[in-house]
Amino acid sequence: MLRKSVWIGLLLLVVFLPSTLLARGMMHGKWWNDKSIVKELNLTDSEKKEIDEKYTESRRKMIELKYEIEKQRFELDILLGTQDADKQKILERFDSLEQARKNLSKVRFEMLLEVRETIGAERFQELKGVHRDRGRKDAGRNLQDRPYSKERGRD
Repeated sequence: MLRKSVWIGLLLLVVFLPSTLLARGMMHGKWWNDKSIVKELNLTDSEKKEIDEKYTESRRKMIELKYEIEKQRFELDILLGTQDADKQKILERFDSLEQARKNLSKVRFEMLLEVRETIGAERFQELKGVHRDRGRKDAGRNLQDRPYSKERGRD
């Protein structure tokens, strides 16, 4: 079980890290279009195109799966809100919700594997390092930008 949690954590980190960095203003667009990352990883135009195509396909699947999760969550909420809800039906609906979440995680992980397959294992490790280093740099910058952190001794 712990091993599964570690894999899921790693998956979420790698899948969401680019979007998290984008949200923080560090990355402008998809990471494979960032000139500094492209240069650092020596990505070719064909690799960028292949990643972009796989990303588009993956995003379509993820949008549908996110909808399915919301639908299952809504149906579970309805069941939980009824007075005479059957425990077995609730558990079945919960299982359906968990299956939908599992399907979304699988598509995210498959995208991760597609990127790894496209750029190779060595450059994939470099990519993880780039994101990790940028995340550290951003975290340090965010702490310095908070006016209250120095006043309260929270550097």
